Amino acid sequence: MTSRRLGGAGAALFVCAALASTPTPAAAQDSAQQLAALNQQLADEQKKLDALNDQVQKAQADLDGLNRLLADDQQRQSQLAQQMTEIARAAYQRPSASVTAILQAGNPQQALSESAQSRLVATRQQQLLAEAQQLRIQDQQARDQQAARLDDITSARDQVAQLAVRTLSLRNSVSDALVRARAQTLAAQAQATQAAAVQPQLLPSSPDAAVPNHFPAGYCTWYVASRRAIPWYGDAIAWWDNARPYGYVEGQVPAVGAIMVTRESALYGHVAYVEAVNRDGSWAVSEMNFVGWNVKSGRTIRPGQVPLVGFIYGKP
Repeated sequence: MTSRRLGGAGAALFVCAALASTPTPAAAQDSAQQLAALNQQLADEQKKLDALNDQVQKAQADLDGLNRLLADDQQRQSQLAQQMTEIARAAYQRPSASVTAILQAGNPQQALSESAQSRLVATRQQQLLAEAQQLRIQDQQARDQQAARLDDITSARDQVAQLAVRTLSLRNSVSDALVRARAQTLAAQAQATQAAAVQPQLLPSSPDAAVPNHFPAGYCTWYVASRRAIPWYGDAIAWWDNARPYGYVEGQVPAVGAIMVTRESALYGHVAYVEAVNRDGSWAVSEMNFVGWNVKSGRTIRPGQVPLVGFIYGKP
């Protein structure tokens, strides 16, 4: 429970340390939950944005390839058209041999063959030109479809980016509100700690009015000291050692009215008041500063469920 401040102290040095990572009250906790939700939403939107950016990059690469393919098609079609033009010009300048010319030729068979080859070449050139035109049309359609797909992906990417910007702005505003709430809580804690150091509180619920509650208000130590007379000092984790010199009995078995000492805060420990012991071996406690500073709460604990140090009972 490193995120919770569970212990208490009277020294100014501890006050400064305590204020550094104190939990927020209920309102600030709501803001903290909202901030966590917005952070998660921002992370999800960032993942979507990353994925869409990747899709945009791939779509742009595919479109670039189709553009180059279309340019090759146009160049090939242009070359074929130029060849057809040259063939037509040559045929116009040198008309096909007439039957009389073929018969008068020294080698009529060769003249016929050359004429047939010319017609075959011209026909093949026309076929190639038609195929090139059809291929260019198909590639143009594929290119246009890819361009439209790129536009769709880019539009979706831009929408997610705008949403992420709005979420980031909202997250920052909530974060600022959370910082202000924490600052107010820290100020209240500082005032409570100073008041406890200057003028210890005597609570009517204390079983011994001669023993003042000298712990900072709002902490677990302050709450337990409001239920029992605590003559010793120190953080919650130090209570186990500090109670012995005052003659208090300690043990590992829960009992009604005992003080439970745990290591639930790594640095400062935690203490709670045992309200009841159940037949199944569990025990119920009341406590403060477990779910939030100056917040009283309760829970039922089973053996092995918490890092238990032990129980402080009373004087024999």
